[in-house]
Amino acid sequence: MAENSRTSKLNQQIDDNLRRVYSDASSEPVPERFTKLLEQLRQQETGACAEDQSEDDGKDHRAASGDDKH
Repeated sequence: MAENSRTSKLNQQIDDNLRRVYSDASSEPVPERFTKLLEQLRQQETGACAEDQSEDDGKDHRAASGDDKH
């Protein structure tokens, strides 16, 4: 029974420490290099979406004109 209590207390200490570390880390600001990287990825994604859209528009145009060789 004493072993069970000791294990339970140890588990509680581990839980408390993990929560404290997580809380501290989650309140820190995102580093600027990460925000810049995210912005670059968003721009690439937006560019890729625009390219996909223009390709889709071309396919629609070919299909409407009967020129569906692609």
